[in-house]
Amino acid sequence: MNTIAVIVLLVLLCSLLIAGYFWYQSHRQSQSAEPQLFLEPPHRKLTFDEQRAIQRYIDSLAKRRDTRLFAEENLSHSHDNLTLTSFSHNVYPLTRAITRYGLSTDNPDKWRYYLDEVEVHLPPQWEQYITDENYVELVRTYPVPLIISLNGHTLTNDNSESATLTPTVPPVGRNASIRQEAFENIELVRVRKETLPEYTLSRADGTREALLICFALLLFFISLAGPLLLMPWLIASGMIIVAVSAWLYYRTPGKKSLRDIHCLRGALKRWGLFSEASSQNQMNNLSLGSIDLIYPSHWLPYVAHDLGQTTEVEMYLNHHVVRQGRFLSLHDEARFFPVQRWRKNVVLAAGSLLVLALLVSWIPLSMPLKLSVAWLKGTESIHVNDVGQLEKTMLHVGDRLNINGYGMCSIPSTYQGNRSYVFMPFDCSAVYWNNAAPLPLPQSDIIDKATALLNSTHQQLHPQTTTDPKLNPQLATAIQKSGMILLDDFADIVLKTQDLCGQQQDCVRLKNALVNLGNAKDWSSLVRRADSGALNGMNVLLRPVSAEALENLVNTATTSFFYRETRRAADALNSPPPGGFLIISDEGHPLVNQPAPTVSLFDYNAPEQWPELQRLAGMLLHTPFSASGVITSINADANGTRHIAIHNEPDSITLWHYLGISLLLCLLLLSLLVNSLLALLRIHRNRVRMQKIQQHYESCMNPALSPLPPMTSLF
Repeated sequence: MNTIAVIVLLVLLCSLLIAGYFWYQSHRQSQSAEPQLFLEPPHRKLTFDEQRAIQRYIDSLAKRRDTRLFAEENLSHSHDNLTLTSFSHNVYPLTRAITRYGLSTDNPDKWRYYLDEVEVHLPPQWEQYITDENYVELVRTYPVPLIISLNGHTLTNDNSESATLTPTVPPVGRNASIRQEAFENIELVRVRKETLPEYTLSRADGTREALLICFALLLFFISLAGPLLLMPWLIASGMIIVAVSAWLYYRTPGKKSLRDIHCLRGALKRWGLFSEASSQNQMNNLSLGSIDLIYPSHWLPYVAHDLGQTTEVEMYLNHHVVRQGRFLSLHDEARFFPVQRWRKNVVLAAGSLLVLALLVSWIPLSMPLKLSVAWLKGTESIHVNDVGQLEKTMLHVGDRLNINGYGMCSIPSTYQGNRSYVFMPFDCSAVYWNNAAPLPLPQSDIIDKATALLNSTHQQLHPQTTTDPKLNPQLATAIQKSGMILLDDFADIVLKTQDLCGQQQDCVRLKNALVNLGNAKDWSSLVRRADSGALNGMNVLLRPVSAEALENLVNTATTSFFYRETRRAADALNSPPPGGFLIISDEGHPLVNQPAPTVSLFDYNAPEQWPELQRLAGMLLHTPFSASGVITSINADANGTRHIAIHNEPDSITLWHYLGISLLLCLLLLSLLVNSLLALLRIHRNRVRMQKIQQHYESCMNPALSPLPPMTSLF
């Protein structure tokens, strides 16, 4: 549950981050596209009467556009096609000067009106009311805002459609701020759609699509780490997101998406309609007639080349220039010096690295990779019952192997803490299979001596019969009545202790207790007396407390020998004959069909561990086993034993799950590598792109300089 909760929280966090990024982008774009007039001013809501009047006026414009035949295409006929937008419910009151200019004509169809630098639509019948300072009310319509009130004259009170259908040229008031610009000769050459290279300069850099693809990669990871029930839905969702993102980025824009570009012919001058107030950079403040031109920043050193000459200029409706004269052209720049979009590659590389880290830390990759590679190479099915038959068979990772035979359960050198061993100390998930004779059962003289000492002490302290044949019946009855315990063969305990604890540092407490009971000077003298027979027939009476203390001392002394010898014997079994095979279950499943002990070996008390070890050894040193599954690894050790690891053959769902993990891993590695290299390459090319463009313009503007090689694409 903790894993699933972390994954869900991670998905929610990523979703919130992506949603926040999209909101920020849209908000920034809307703010950047917002006319300066509408950023801060107070506003009020549009009334119902005003809304009806606006709609009536827009309908009258539509009738006028449909009934009138245009003899030639012009710059302002599109303003007759006004439409309401989602922001049209607000009315903005302003006090501004209104400026009108025309392209060397008195035709009202070619008049255009401005508030500061923002073009607006003014009903033609109101021009006679324009003064130096005008109180206007505007509504945001497309493509330009609509003035619904001018100095007290409103569309609500103006019900005359004839005025909108047949505008006249009213006399200009004495205080009207109107610029006729009739002396500027500007010719509209043509209107065209922007080209694809020009469109690529203004399109998004693909960061949004890259974030969506990263989110799809995260969905792929969750589908592999989560429940199988959600897997197909998550994969389908991720593929749809990838497909939509790729379509959004690589789609060819339609004609409606391409902006109009107007080609004008006229003389360039340094002054313009708003030049003195809007810019301090006089080089960028060039005008074509009454139109202020906005140039790309890297064109500024070269735009003055055409000053005072009749020049063709192509620009968008927002006055941004895309071509000027013979050489300056954004189309050629985008074609021969492509824009290097590197941010999307950085986002994809970072997203791939994040999902790759999650995949490596959460999902085991060894088995999926092995089985996926084996599935791609093709596999064989092998059935063997004899070691010699297996030795003659060519084995490959991924083959399906089925073995039946007799072998020996292995004893590992080290035990893994995250696994349970049913047949401790044997590990029956790994079985040695060879033609050598089975190992003998473990034997130990020390175990025999310790057992003899325990048995002798136990028999004397806990006799099976109440009468001892070595004692006078009357004395035995008296001892029994007194509650004392008699050691009738004290010398045997001394000698068996000496056999077991031959070293001076062994059984020190037990030796001291026996010395006290034997009333001897030291242990050596007590042993000599026992060897010489001086202790034969010597009886030792013990109180119950002393007898219990002696028994505890004997148990303590022998326990260390039992533990040590049991472990030594188990380690000695970890020396199988060289050659043959070691069949290993990757999943840790036992390969033998033997009854599992109810108690683990080392959970027994010390004296019981040895017989349990012998029982397990007799059962598992030569036991029938069967192994079936897919070979996942083959290697040989220093003894010439071939280790063959097998894994239960996965079902179709598990196999496809493994294939999905391998495919996602390869996809993430490829994405990380490719996008990292592309990001570095494009960052470098982006740095030198402007240098190459400036070098090209320098060679064009100054032909006396050494010519540059022909323009070639950066790719």
